[in-house]
Amino acid sequence: MSFMAIQAVGTALSVVSALNQGRAAKREAEFNRQQLEFKSKMQKLEAQEKANLRLRDLDTAQASNRAFAAFIGRDPGDRSMKAFLDRQEEIAYQDVAALESGALIEASQTRRLAAMEGVRGRNAIVQSYFNAGSAITTGLYRYHMYKTDQTEIG
Repeated sequence: MSFMAIQAVGTALSVVSALNQGRAAKREAEFNRQQLEFKSKMQKLEAQEKANLRLRDLDTAQASNRAFAAFIGRDPGDRSMKAFLDRQEEIAYQDVAALESGALIEASQTRRLAAMEGVRGRNAIVQSYFNAGSAITTGLYRYHMYKTDQTEIG
């Protein structure tokens, strides 16, 4: 097999390798992007679940407080009892708002990471095209150098 044939095969292998490497990196980045998008959705759902639990806890506590007030002979409708219950409700809703706000921030950051993975995948495939082009250019240069050397010898 001549040097030119070996050079052509080597160049072809370099081109195919560069393109396959870029495609693999793009697939990996796409998988990571999808996983991060899923994680973002799960973060929102988990925060909603925690918020719902907090409101259920509030309902349970309010019912217990009313029952206890009635048990000790206090009117659950008196001003101090109403102020206490209202304050407990206010705290619970602040907790819920904090949970939801934190989850939105976290989910937003995760979505940004997902977008970055998409960019990484696109960059990988573009880089593979440059690598393939470089392999072709290098192969042509080596072919030209070999051909020129052969012409000078012959």
